[in-house]
Amino acid sequence: MSFWPICPDDPGGWMKRVRGREEGVALILVTMAIFLLTVAVLGTKTGVDLGEEIVLSTAEETRAFYLARSGLALVQEVLAEDESNYDSYEDDWAAANTIGAIPIADVGWVVGQVSDEEGKFNVLDLVNENGETDENTDAAAFRLQDLLEILGLPRSRAVEIVDSLIDWMDFDGSVTGSGAEDPYYSSLSSPYPCANAAPRSLQDLGLVKGIGRVLLWTGEGEVPALEKYLTVHGEKKAGDKFRRVNINTAPLEVLMALDPEIDEKLAQEIIESRQDQPFENPAQIKDVPGFPGDEFYSNDLAVLIDVASSHFAARITGETMVASSSIYGVFQRKGESVNLVYYRGF
Repeated sequence: MSFWPICPDDPGGWMKRVRGREEGVALILVTMAIFLLTVAVLGTKTGVDLGEEIVLSTAEETRAFYLARSGLALVQEVLAEDESNYDSYEDDWAAANTIGAIPIADVGWVVGQVSDEEGKFNVLDLVNENGETDENTDAAAFRLQDLLEILGLPRSRAVEIVDSLIDWMDFDGSVTGSGAEDPYYSSLSSPYPCANAAPRSLQDLGLVKGIGRVLLWTGEGEVPALEKYLTVHGEKKAGDKFRRVNINTAPLEVLMALDPEIDEKLAQEIIESRQDQPFENPAQIKDVPGFPGDEFYSNDLAVLIDVASSHFAARITGETMVASSSIYGVFQRKGESVNLVYYRGF
């Protein structure tokens, strides 16, 4: 069973499925009942005073918040029901990206976007488990620099960002190339310390020298927002040197940054192939027109790619006629278990 329709023009089918699971939002609606009862009573009075307006506003904001939470719960349920051995944006968990506003229990609606975090470059690969750099982290640093240049940043800025990310995550106080440690961050107009630890969320990257909140969330000039291409969520498989990239969900620029052999033409061929039929195993990439061959796959690419994912991010907005509330959550899926590992309201 799925909450999202397979086809975005099938609202009737979706509503039948939702009606069958309305008990899943019953607790949320009970929690809201006191606020809604207050609104109903106040709505019958004439000359509502300022205090009553505050109560009305608070009730609407609370309603919008719980609508957003219910939308997040729907995403979690869909991920738990996904039984595929591979993940792509053709799956039900991604249907929220195309179906638009979804009505919830006649009290409002939710709008959502769900992304596969493992279709992005994971900055955690820039340092090892000991908070140090080595030949594997150096290889990851070169791939990130390539990605940033592909996105349109000048080389000097790309190098600065990579070096600064390494300094932000490594355990020492030594400056890496164009990077920065405590002396730089303490000199800012609003100072803060260098973390010297792995970022807890993507939001932390906005604090890193060379990135900033604008480049991270909205982009600069023709350079797109980095949040579409970078992640801090994901784990290495046993024996792996890197966190793998899902070739079913990676954007063109991330595919190109995997290896210099993957130019824009080949990356576009990969995208067109997965649109026809998602890759069910990584080796199927060798069937893409123009692929360099078995040796390139075995020696260079096989250790970098996958077709299944375990981390998914959802940005959900709950709306009523007069209020809205947005939340952002990251889910980790392990087998049949789907857990919320990061949450932020905004």
